[in-house]
Amino acid sequence: MSWPLQSDFASMLKNPSVGFRDAELRQCSVEMNQLGQPKARSGNFAAVYRGFRPDGTEFAIRVFNRRQDERLQHYRAISDYLQGRAISSIVRFEYDEQGIRSAGDGKLYPLLLMEWVSGTTIFDWLRKQCKKAQPGTLLAGAEMWQRLVRELSEHGVVHGDLQHGNVMVSPSGQLKLVDYDCMAVPALLGRRNLETGLPPYQHPGRNGDTVLFPGLDNFSALLIYVALRALAAAPKLWQTHVAQPGYDRILFREEDFREPLKSHLYQDLLQSPDGQVRELTHCLFELERQDLRKVPRLDEVLSGFQAKRTPSTTQKQLSFRTTAFPLPPVPGEKAAPVGSSVVRSRRQPSREAIANRSAHPAAERPGRSKTSGAETERQSSPAPLQPPPLIPPHRSDSPSPPTGSNRGWVWWFVGSALISVLLGIAATLLLLIWRTS
Repeated sequence: MSWPLQSDFASMLKNPSVGFRDAELRQCSVEMNQLGQPKARSGNFAAVYRGFRPDGTEFAIRVFNRRQDERLQHYRAISDYLQGRAISSIVRFEYDEQGIRSAGDGKLYPLLLMEWVSGTTIFDWLRKQCKKAQPGTLLAGAEMWQRLVRELSEHGVVHGDLQHGNVMVSPSGQLKLVDYDCMAVPALLGRRNLETGLPPYQHPGRNGDTVLFPGLDNFSALLIYVALRALAAAPKLWQTHVAQPGYDRILFREEDFREPLKSHLYQDLLQSPDGQVRELTHCLFELERQDLRKVPRLDEVLSGFQAKRTPSTTQKQLSFRTTAFPLPPVPGEKAAPVGSSVVRSRRQPSREAIANRSAHPAAERPGRSKTSGAETERQSSPAPLQPPPLIPPHRSDSPSPPTGSNRGWVWWFVGSALISVLLGIAATLLLLIWRTS
């Protein structure tokens, strides 16, 4: 079965009362160009026209330029899945199996009606913001992008072609996605992708045999996020890598990934004033070499960096205590540098041991734990070192035993016994004197 020409549909759009099957659409009007013809925005698979309802609201009319039953089923599945689901970045659309008439044969053909997205592409928005050098606005854009990607994942939706031309910035500053030719919902997962997306936004491992799976957007989502963060840290990157060479993508080129050591952009990003941009750049280029299915979600990548930057409470306590209260060095042992992940494991010394250590700093400490003749070491997340308890010593009026050698203990025992004998004799004499008096 032959498919009508675009001119056959355009002729009908000049007269909506005849061209559309739906009674409401018959009352609308279509935007015209300077030649008095319906103004088309042509794509690979369809042409898009802007329509106006009687109340003045705008909508998009998407007319397919060739027959592809698989793609038509694709849109039907997406339309069914999105019914009743509110996803802020996805515009509402309706798929009509017999929505528009062809002037060639008079038959009805599929039609896609979508909400018209006013605004500008993210490419033009970035050009404007970088020219104004507004890093705060660019950073906010990166945060909005992260939320958009997270929302898609939470609803089980894969866009399939995340790139600068398919991301719109509305007048209110919201991000909207357009062009759903590559989109996938749960009912479509496992099928072959109908398009491979626009390079360099897509992972090089994606090709015509790639099937739709939940992580298909992960690489392109990360690439766009890195670009947004990099421009927020250094807006001049736009002039250097986009405006001056007349490039039509956001920063990255395919050759940047093929030969990163020769890439000026790669070198500039590794010298970014934003430390996270440097880390994310390295991560992006490493993931480009990995299998497509091993690329993690954007939130997982950022959570990994956050975990590295925020040590656990145990590590914070250990770092502070080893800095403020360093343990005395063991004779013949080199002390580990502050912040080292290797920490000696030893029991908490008693108060007597601390006193002896102060009196004899050079004495060897007994009781060191050994394993195969070597001091036990513990890697990462050691138990926090607790300072000695601040409990005052118990006071007693009885003489305290000496802490010296064994000879001192003997003299202390003899002296105590002699004192006891003399006290006994004195008590006996006093008792005799009292009786005879």
